[in-house]
Amino acid sequence: MRYAVTGATGLVGSHVVYSLLLQNEEVVVLHRAQSNKEFLLKVFSYYSKEAESLFAKIVWQEVDLLDGSDLYTILPGIDIIMHCAATVSFNPRDFQSTVVDNPKITANVINAALVAKVKKFIHVSSVAALGRKPGENHLNENSFWIDSDENSNYAIGKHAAEMEVWRGREEGLAVAIVNPTIILGPGNWSQGSAALIKNIAEGFNYYTKGINGFVDVRDVAAIMLRLATTDIEGERFVVVSENRSYQEVFALMAKELGITGPQVEVKPWMSALAWRWEA
Repeated sequence: MRYAVTGATGLVGSHVVYSLLLQNEEVVVLHRAQSNKEFLLKVFSYYSKEAESLFAKIVWQEVDLLDGSDLYTILPGIDIIMHCAATVSFNPRDFQSTVVDNPKITANVINAALVAKVKKFIHVSSVAALGRKPGENHLNENSFWIDSDENSNYAIGKHAAEMEVWRGREEGLAVAIVNPTIILGPGNWSQGSAALIKNIAEGFNYYTKGINGFVDVRDVAAIMLRLATTDIEGERFVVVSENRSYQEVFALMAKELGITGPQVEVKPWMSALAWRWEA
């Protein structure tokens, strides 16, 4: 099978590419001009002594997904698309990239996939796309979006991107969606969930009250590969390993690092100031 992967230099995308190459699949990575290709090699090296030989098998295609016009010449001949590209941010200042660009990128890939008659489209969404409803703390695949002030810009954008995927299905594209919880694994230690581990390693002493779902990035990749090679389509799947408190997860990270875990609970008003602390 010939796969195209977007967002390959991110946490999920890099692990999807690695998993596909291990299965001797042909992988075309759709990347931006400024993408850090060496990031994939670094991720591969965490798992294999054959990282360089696997890395050499990647077919690279530079493309601007926000424009999307090049996709119409790149996607013909592709069997399956693993769509992992998206900006992950809960910073209100990232409205453009989360609310506007994320859905637009997905729409562009869907449109080109329909023209190219791609066999299947696997989309990485998020539990955030299920929405946050006042008074409701439990989510599953049957949870439906309700507009709420509790929904972040990121959630709004991911929900809109899902709507593009379902629209693609109505137009004849076989699709499946994964909705992961917080994904943990080796990635860019300065971004996303991987930054949690870096912060703990540097002595970060704060934790937020509450419980969330957590999942290993390798499990997310494995489920995506499974969906790509089965007849399952037209469904979405919440991907979670366990529901744990933030304090417990941070303590586990600290234990593995051989240091003391966070001791100070961050109050809601302190969390609200977080964006103002950023440079």
